[in-house]
Amino acid sequence: MKVEQLDHADGRTVLQVETPWSEVAADYDDSVAAYSNVRVPGFRPGKVPRSVIEGRFQKQILEDFSQRIAQRLGRGALRQENIDTMGPVEITDIECGKGKTFKFSVGFWPMPQIELPDLGDLYKPQDGSDPRDLLSKRLLELVNFNVSDELVRAELGDEDSNGNSGDVAWKAASDRVRLMLILKKIAVREGIEVSDDDVEQRIREKASEFGEDPYSLRAKLREGGGWQRLKDVLLAEGTLTYLMELNQQH
Repeated sequence: MKVEQLDHADGRTVLQVETPWSEVAADYDDSVAAYSNVRVPGFRPGKVPRSVIEGRFQKQILEDFSQRIAQRLGRGALRQENIDTMGPVEITDIECGKGKTFKFSVGFWPMPQIELPDLGDLYKPQDGSDPRDLLSKRLLELVNFNVSDELVRAELGDEDSNGNSGDVAWKAASDRVRLMLILKKIAVREGIEVSDDDVEQRIREKASEFGEDPYSLRAKLREGGGWQRLKDVLLAEGTLTYLMELNQQH
């Protein structure tokens, strides 16, 4: 896998990634196989020739394949370059064609320097207080660093994207971003991880809760960067649980 790093004036970084088709051919075969039970007039389910499947569903197969593989290779490129990211990772400029070099870009803000406090002495249990809230508040008090305005605006979304640092909503969004980054830093140091299977399980749970098809929900999340955000949320939940248990031992 070839990776080229480009730094932008606004502090954002972009990795341009490319890999030969031979490295992803097996993944493409898996994507084709996923359509093997699709009903096609004139053929029994599961008996549709591969050539027919590719002919009828080539666009959908390549879209599913390219998004999934770009996410996986993007994470691999970040590990290869030893990069910790701040906020969501954006996959763009995907170039995908059967038998051709697979290319795409990974955009992100690099993680700032974060000095962590003693994790075993963050709070004392209090009656009626949610320990996760106490932990979150204490971490925000002890760990200070700035986050980019772009990340705060992304966190605000349509809520108040034109706000400024003096607004209550802006400060709350900034605190949410900072807390997520602190927890991510802790997770890396303590070896806390969230697998793709964990994310898929949460997607199935949410789809069932809202009466939605899990495949459709997964597609929506991947298109808007929600898949990585959900993974970050699960990581934050797991890290807070770890900190809660750690502090209860002291």
